[in-house]
Amino acid sequence: MSRVLIIPDLHYPVAKEGHLDFLSSIYDSWECDTVVAIGDLVDCCALSFHTKNPRLKDPMVEYEKAREDVAKLVERFPVATLLVGNHDALPYRWCKEVGIPDEFMRSPSDLWGLPEGWDVVERFGHHEIDGVLYAHGDRGRASAILNAKEEFKSVVQGHHHSKAGITFFANKFTRIFGMQVGCLVDHTTLAQKYGQKYNSKPILGCGVVLDGKTPIFEPWILENE
Repeated sequence: MSRVLIIPDLHYPVAKEGHLDFLSSIYDSWECDTVVAIGDLVDCCALSFHTKNPRLKDPMVEYEKAREDVAKLVERFPVATLLVGNHDALPYRWCKEVGIPDEFMRSPSDLWGLPEGWDVVERFGHHEIDGVLYAHGDRGRASAILNAKEEFKSVVQGHHHSKAGITFFANKFTRIFGMQVGCLVDHTTLAQKYGQKYNSKPILGCGVVLDGKTPIFEPWILENE
């Protein structure tokens, strides 16, 4: 049985300053022994298929900054499982767009400098621990509890920055839960400007699951709140 820390969407290099200390404090306070990064480790804004801000069109500048951030993360958490999210997959989508075979592509571990202790689950995949499914959240239903009902298993997911929290469902045979883990993104950056038109804003925090039975969402309480 495991005590799992779930690292939410980080979108390096536009994660909120101080997030590493927050994650470390949650890991220590719940005596976690397992780490799952739920996906969108990096933003890849310059590779987006959407309209780009002229100041954010240099993919190498963004790449170098993101690799620096990833290096700090893996120094804190040298062993983890990463679910590839839709933003993580952008370099591979562009390769497929122009017909580059998979054999010519760099692996996510090589691309972002992940250590041997980091396992990578391909996009749309899931990782199971103690009967709980961990997925990025960009396939299936929009909410974790709906995906949990379809899978007949508890589900933890990210992807939706403005969704956070836990919903339980039970019948006479079993009880399951769906947990959304929010994100740790700085929504005031240019790379995240596309979200400024929406009323809902990112919910900063992370998740913890104890022994596959007890889900906890930990909101990040900032000094100005």
